[in-house]
Amino acid sequence: MTRIICDTMIWYELSKNTIQVPDPNQYTLVCTKLSLMELAFSPNNLIKLAEVQAAIREIVKVKPQIILHYPWDHATSLIDKDFESAFKIEEDLTMGFLRVLLNHPKEGLISNSFKDKLENIASIRRKNFGEWAHFLNDLNNLDNDVKRALKKYSDANRHLLDFKKWFIHKLNERELGTYSVDTFPWEQFEFYTSIGASYKRKMMFSRMKADGNDENDLRNMIYAQPGDKYWTLEKRWNNLAKEANMTKYLYQHNE
Repeated sequence: MTRIICDTMIWYELSKNTIQVPDPNQYTLVCTKLSLMELAFSPNNLIKLAEVQAAIREIVKVKPQIILHYPWDHATSLIDKDFESAFKIEEDLTMGFLRVLLNHPKEGLISNSFKDKLENIASIRRKNFGEWAHFLNDLNNLDNDVKRALKKYSDANRHLLDFKKWFIHKLNERELGTYSVDTFPWEQFEFYTSIGASYKRKMMFSRMKADGNDENDLRNMIYAQPGDKYWTLEKRWNNLAKEANMTKYLYQHNE
């Protein structure tokens, strides 16, 4: 059975019947922690609550495999069988918000402390993602002549290595320096690292601009392992997967 890692937009589109659930005899859909967080804390809950509720109900109906670990914890659990996450579902804010949203009248959120907390969390997330995108855009706001010179003498393998070092750094922040570039099982994360490196490279050499949700989309790819498929309708990621020679991971809904 092949797993299909879904991005958040897939759950919205499935709930609208614009795309169909793949054959359950061949595929198992996977809903990630990041998708659940996006639904739970989306600004759409303040203006389009019924649409978010429909996406949540679609997840309940489809009964996908649900990964409740954050991407970094999930990556660590795949390579370290002794790793124990501190996650407790009964204390998880995301699951609590999803339950409240799902049982709320679809006409809109009532003005109370829950709505205030949701507005605050959504605002912080939007601000943080927006600031990161702004930083990347400023970092890569280079003169065209400089871009051409950098591209002429650049090495795609070097970009991949730099991205891998960044990935190791993020894991080691949580594990106190356990992993190194030379001994890490990179084949398990080739989809994420290949597309991440291509993304950073394209930001540097083209006019492509970072979007506020790009970092979240990229981190969602950490969940995709060899043999899995990844389902996204966004042209940016499908095109970058082609450029990175990672189309073997892409699920096409007309398959």
